[in-house]
Amino acid sequence: MENSGIDDAWVEADVYGPATTRQILKCTHYKRSLHAHIYSYVALFEMALEEFFKDNPQLQDVCLKATDGVEAACSEGKDTNAESVKQANSTLLEVLTTAEINTAFQKWKEQKSQNAMFKAMMNYLHRVETILSFIAATRNADLELHLQAGEALSKLFFAMDCIKYKRLWPRYIADMHDLRTNHPQTWEELRAGNISVTKSAIPFVSVGADHACEHLNKIMKISSGITGISNNANARQRFFMVAPELSRLSKEFKSQFDMEADRTTEHHELGPSAVKRAHDTIDKIKAAILSHGNPFTTEGDNLHNVITQACIPDEYVQQILNADVTGQKLYEDYVSKRINGDVSLWAPVKKENNKMFLSGNKKIAVKLRDNTVDLKETKDLFARLMVLARSNRDIDYKEAIGNYEFTLTPRALFAPNGTILPCLDKSKLIHLLEKLTKEDKPTEVGSSTHQDAVDTGTPDLTSSDQPSRKIALVDGMVLVQKLSKKPATVLTVKDLSVCFNDRLMQLTRDYDEVILVFDTYRADSLKNATRNKRRQGKPSIQYQVRDDTNIKHIPLSRFLSHDKTKSDLTEYANKTLEYNKRSSKLIVTSAFGITRSNKDLVFQENNHEEADTLLIHQAVLASQRNPHDAQLVFFSPDTDVLVLVTANYDIMLKNTSISMASGVVQIEPLWRALGKERAKALPAFHAFTGADNAGRVSRIGRLQVFLNADEHIVKALQMLLDEAHVTEGMVSTLEHFTCAAYSPKGINIKAIPQLRWHLFCKHRAESDKLPPTLGALKQHILRVHVQTRVWAQAAIALQDPQLDPLQNGYFRDSDGMLKPVTTEVLPAPKAILELVLCKCKSDCSSGRCSCRAKDLVCTDMCQCSSQCQNDDDSQAMIYESDDDDV
Repeated sequence: MENSGIDDAWVEADVYGPATTRQILKCTHYKRSLHAHIYSYVALFEMALEEFFKDNPQLQDVCLKATDGVEAACSEGKDTNAESVKQANSTLLEVLTTAEINTAFQKWKEQKSQNAMFKAMMNYLHRVETILSFIAATRNADLELHLQAGEALSKLFFAMDCIKYKRLWPRYIADMHDLRTNHPQTWEELRAGNISVTKSAIPFVSVGADHACEHLNKIMKISSGITGISNNANARQRFFMVAPELSRLSKEFKSQFDMEADRTTEHHELGPSAVKRAHDTIDKIKAAILSHGNPFTTEGDNLHNVITQACIPDEYVQQILNADVTGQKLYEDYVSKRINGDVSLWAPVKKENNKMFLSGNKKIAVKLRDNTVDLKETKDLFARLMVLARSNRDIDYKEAIGNYEFTLTPRALFAPNGTILPCLDKSKLIHLLEKLTKEDKPTEVGSSTHQDAVDTGTPDLTSSDQPSRKIALVDGMVLVQKLSKKPATVLTVKDLSVCFNDRLMQLTRDYDEVILVFDTYRADSLKNATRNKRRQGKPSIQYQVRDDTNIKHIPLSRFLSHDKTKSDLTEYANKTLEYNKRSSKLIVTSAFGITRSNKDLVFQENNHEEADTLLIHQAVLASQRNPHDAQLVFFSPDTDVLVLVTANYDIMLKNTSISMASGVVQIEPLWRALGKERAKALPAFHAFTGADNAGRVSRIGRLQVFLNADEHIVKALQMLLDEAHVTEGMVSTLEHFTCAAYSPKGINIKAIPQLRWHLFCKHRAESDKLPPTLGALKQHILRVHVQTRVWAQAAIALQDPQLDPLQNGYFRDSDGMLKPVTTEVLPAPKAILELVLCKCKSDCSSGRCSCRAKDLVCTDMCQCSSQCQNDDDSQAMIYESDDDDV
C-alpha cells in the first residue's frame, strides 16, 4: 500500500511523521504499524459505509436503531455490565442478519468493484481484516482461527514476494493440520489454549510463545542482570533453561514489596483516554483523505494516489487489483507441487515481481554503454587498424579513415551512449541574428532588454506611429510553466486556471486581440525523446486534472512531468473563454485542432502538433483579418519560434516582433539583413545545425557559414523544406556545406572522406572533431527532413501527414520506442571487424592455425606463443634463406 496515499494521509493528518511512517511501512515497529492500519481501516470503512447508505437509504435507519442499543450499553461507564453489552451486540447481529444487511453490502460491493479505486481500497480492507483475524487468534488462543487466518495470509506472502514465508509457511500450515490425525494429544493441548501464552485473566491479552520469551528476557534485562546474549552455545542453552524460573523468582520477590501488583481489570486499549485518542486519530485520517475526495466514489479504470492524485501507469493496474487472486493461485500451485508433490521444499523459489502502487514511481534503470566501455571499444578498433598497418594484410587506410567512424556511435552527431547531441546553445542563434541586424543597420532594431520578456508589457515600436490594433500571440504551456513559483492562493487545479487567466490578462492588458495556443501531445510523437531528456531521469507522474485536485504541495514541474497531465490541463484553455465571455477583447484559443473564440468567428480545424507552428498559422489568420497597420507580437522564449516567424514574415503584418527572454526583437530588420532566400532557408539551417528532434552537428553552429553559403547550398536547404523526398543531389550539396563548416581556413575540400583524411593526418583530429561520415550524414539529413517538412507547412491549417520516421532516419527498439539510426555503414571495415586471430598454444606451424589456414600472417593481436613461426619476422627469415639458396 506504499504510495497508495494511505501512507501520505498519515503524514498529512499529522498522525505520524515521515520517519515513523517509514518504520510502519518497513514493519520495524509492530505496535505503531498495527495501530496505523487499524485507524486507516476504520476511517476507510466509514467512508465505504457512508456511500453504501447513500445508495441504500432504506437500510440506514435499520442499522442506526440496532446500534443505539449497543451505544447505550457501552456508555454506562464503570457501571457497564458485560452481559448487557453482549446482549446488545447479539441483538445487533440478529438485526443485521434478518434485514440481510450483509447480503446487500456484498451485492453493492460487487457492483462497485468495477471501478479500480473502489476495488483497490476494498482489497486493502480485506488484507487488514486478515491480519487482524490472525492477531485475534493469538490473543484469544484460538487454534482453528489461527490456521484459517494463516491460510488466508499465505496468498499475501506469495503476492508480495516474501521469499522465506513463501517457502516455509505452507509447510507450517500443513504440519499443523497433520497434528489432528498424527498427534491428537498435541492437537488437543493446542486447541485447549496452549497455542498462546496467557498470563492474565483479562480477555484478549494472550501472546505467542516467541512474544512471551521476549517478555521473560525483558524481565531479566535489569541492573546487574543480563545485558546481551552470549555467543557461547552452552551459555545460551543454560540461560533459556533457567530464565523462566529466574523470572518467576524475580516477580515473587517484587510482589512481597507490592512493587508489581497487577491492579488492571480491563484491557489497556479500552481506557477512556486510549479510546478517545483512537477516535481522534481516525477522524484526522478520514478528514485528510476526504479533503482530496472519497476514493470509494471514483469511477473508471484509473488508479491514483488518494492524496497526491498521482496516477498509476495503466499497465500496472490489473496486477495491483488482482494481486490477491494471483497470490492464491501461486499458493495453491506451491502446495500441490512441494507439499503434496515431489518437488523439494528447498528448490529455488521464483520471485514474481508483481506490480504494486510503489511500482508506478520506480525508475526503470537500463544499463547502457558508458564512456569508459565505449572508449575501450574505440581504441580496440584503432588498435586493429594499427596492427594491420604493421602487417602484410592489405587495407586502404585513407579509405578506412574517410568512410568509417571507428567508433560505435558517430561522435559528430551522437554522445557515447547513443543519444543525439543535445541542443544546449540554441539561444546563441538569437544573439547572432540580433548582431547581424545591428551590423546591417543599427538604428532599425527595436530591442528593449529586460529580465523576463513574458512578464513585461508592450514591446517598443519601430516608429512613433501607434498601431490601429494590437494582437498578442501566446504559447499557453510556456505561460503555465512561468507559474513555477505558485502564489500561496493556488491550492487546486481550478485555482491554477484562475491564476493562469489572470497572468494572461495582465500580460496582454494593452492588446485588442489575444491568441492562446497549446501543443497537442501524441503518444507516438518524435518530441517524446526530448521531453524525457528534459526530465533528467526523473520519473513522470500522471495526475488527475480536476477542479478539486489538490496541488498545494506539488511543484509545478512535477505536476507537468507527464504528457497526459499536460494534455488534460490543456483542456482548461476553454476556461479562458469562460472567464472572458463578456470581454471587449477578442480572445482566441486553439488546442487539439479546435480553434474557438469569445466572438462570432468561425475557424477551420487544424492538425498541428507543435504550438510553434500553430502560432505561425494563427498569426497568418490574424494578419488577414486585421488592418495593415496593426501590430503583431509573439510571446515565446523559443528560438524555433523566432526562426519560423522570420521565415514567414512576408505573409504577416509588417509590424511584427517577438518578446523573448533576451529582449523584444523586431522581425523586419532580420528579414532585410538575411534577404528573402536565406530567410526562407533559415528553418532548414536551424534544423540541420541544432534542433531538438534532429539533434545537432558538433562544431557546426556558426551563422557566418550559412551567410557565406552559395546559392546552391541555400537552394538545397530550401528543398529540405519543400521537397517530399531527399535526393542524392541534396545530399551531395549538403555534404559540401558540412565540409565548409569543418574545413580549416584556406582549405577547400568538398568531399567528406578526403576532409576526414586531411584532418586526421594534418591536424591529428580526434573522432569528435572530424565531420560525420557520409553514411551518418545521410541519416541526419533524413531526420532533418522530417522536421523541416513540418515547419514548412506552419502557415496552413491542415498539414500533410508527417513523413514516416522509420523510412527517414529512425528505428524502433525492443521496447517499441523510436530511436535515431546512427549510420548506414559499419563502424569499421570488415577486415578490421572480422580480423582473424589465432589462439595457438604451439608455434603456428601447422594448418590448425587459423591465420596460416587463410594464408595470413599472425599479428600482435593473436594470442599465440612467442615461438610463433607465422609472424612477419619468421616469414622474412624464410624468404632470406630461400634467397641464399639461390
